[in-house]
Amino acid sequence: MIRRGWAVRRASAHVLLSLLAAALLAGCLKPGSEVQSVEASAAAASGGPAETSKKNTSDTVGVPEATAGVAPEIEGDLAGATEASSGVPFVAKMQASGGSGYDADTVLAVRYGVQEDYERAVIDLGTGWEPAGGVPEWSLVSPEGDGLLRVSLPSASATRVSDGEFGEGLLESFHVVHTPEGGMFVDFFAREAFLYRVLELGDPARLVVDVKPAGEDPKVPLPAEGGNTVLVEPRPHARISDPLIVSGYSRNRDAANTITLIDAEGKVLVRRTVRSNDWNHTWGYFEATLDLPPFSGKGTLKVGTKEAHDDSFEGMKISVWAAR
Repeated sequence: MIRRGWAVRRASAHVLLSLLAAALLAGCLKPGSEVQSVEASAAAASGGPAETSKKNTSDTVGVPEATAGVAPEIEGDLAGATEASSGVPFVAKMQASGGSGYDADTVLAVRYGVQEDYERAVIDLGTGWEPAGGVPEWSLVSPEGDGLLRVSLPSASATRVSDGEFGEGLLESFHVVHTPEGGMFVDFFAREAFLYRVLELGDPARLVVDVKPAGEDPKVPLPAEGGNTVLVEPRPHARISDPLIVSGYSRNRDAANTITLIDAEGKVLVRRTVRSNDWNHTWGYFEATLDLPPFSGKGTLKVGTKEAHDDSFEGMKISVWAAR
């Protein structure tokens, strides 16, 4: 997979952890505390930049969560999580749902923490920029053997965080995406196949997703990333046929996404430009159905955009194969 800026983000994370270690030696952090960094880009729905918070906090679970987004009044507050999780099993179900109402319309923050045998992601939800009281309707899709877990929030119309990298463990990253039907979804990427459980906490509203390894490798590669483009379908090394459905999300300028399929000899088989439904406030979704001419063997699928200053390609490319 192509992951733009991965080395830079890892270097930033190492610098951050070094600073935290120095603070611990100086007595600024309590011995035994563990902070997981979340490197995120955030944008308010008004179009202006939102703050990104990285702060050591404590909660009733025992290990603090790092925060991406703006939710200072509820950072680290997971009161009730221990009781709510008691007896709730980890599952491998493809779908789940819950919540009620549509009062919460904003993703305030996404938090991440490491527990003894699982990892925790927390979506803080608000009404406007204030914490909401109850968790709104939500649905979850987690294809079997995939490293993708998608939480859809039909009532969400704004977000104060767009994406972020987690640690070096099971959970890799997240993206907040504006859906075509209205609402938003949060995609979580995991490095291995996993089991999950979902907890709802109110006053303030938080949707908690706990994940732990399933003990097996994923059956399909993660979505490919490059530049400001994430390609969800097809996946790297997939076998494709006519018609080909291409879907994903991006933050390319002017929401333009050019999809190009090239055969093994370098001949362009299909080229089409489609627009995503957002790019300024958060990630925008795109989808296209392409009519493919006959071809065989290996092909290259490129999705992205051209840079205005030098006409170079900015995006990702994957190898695909013609279906037999």
